[in-house]
Amino acid sequence: MVDEHLNAVARTLRHAGVPSSDLDDEIQRTFIIAAKRIDDVHVGAERSFLIQVAQNLAWHARRQLARRREVLDANPPERIEEIATPEFLTGRKQMRQLFDDIIGSLHESLRAVFTLFELEDMSMNEIAETLGLPRGTVASRLRRARAQFRLHVASIELEGVLPGEVISPVAEPMRLRCERMGTLQHALLAAGAPAHTSASTYAKTLTALGLVGPGGPP
Repeated sequence: MVDEHLNAVARTLRHAGVPSSDLDDEIQRTFIIAAKRIDDVHVGAERSFLIQVAQNLAWHARRQLARRREVLDANPPERIEEIATPEFLTGRKQMRQLFDDIIGSLHESLRAVFTLFELEDMSMNEIAETLGLPRGTVASRLRRARAQFRLHVASIELEGVLPGEVISPVAEPMRLRCERMGTLQHALLAAGAPAHTSASTYAKTLTALGLVGPGGPP
């Protein structure tokens, strides 16, 4: 399960709002919970089970983060319009940050459906089962999330501040590749789906599960 689904769990947690500083811990918690409930994991449904656990953990992580921010920082979060500047959009790292900001602006219910469908290549039925929702609700939320995503992209394109080299050659996104999209939409979706989780995260997860010792395999 770690070998096959570590990247999906990491993306789910990150797109659900878990800060990068807490990501490794939440990945480990996801797999530890799955290990403790292994009898509840049906063969062939491992990814759906893990994503459901990750979504629940992310919800708790966001609540804790919000409480910390209330105590430590009274400043409101930056709006997407305030960060879409030429200085900010100067590389792929910035493009990924922009994608995260757009996704973060979506309501939690829309964000979950959008990322599972567009980035994790899950079907409507799989998402409905994972999130415990009727299929019609999933379809409605996906339409609303896509519409809001495109509005954000359109507002950025109207500013005309994107240097061509930032969004030139990009990989094809999973779901929207067959639809009519602009270059920026392609680039943002590609930036939102990193291919691999780091080797250190993989090693930490195996160690947390007791599958290898702290020093790694002999």
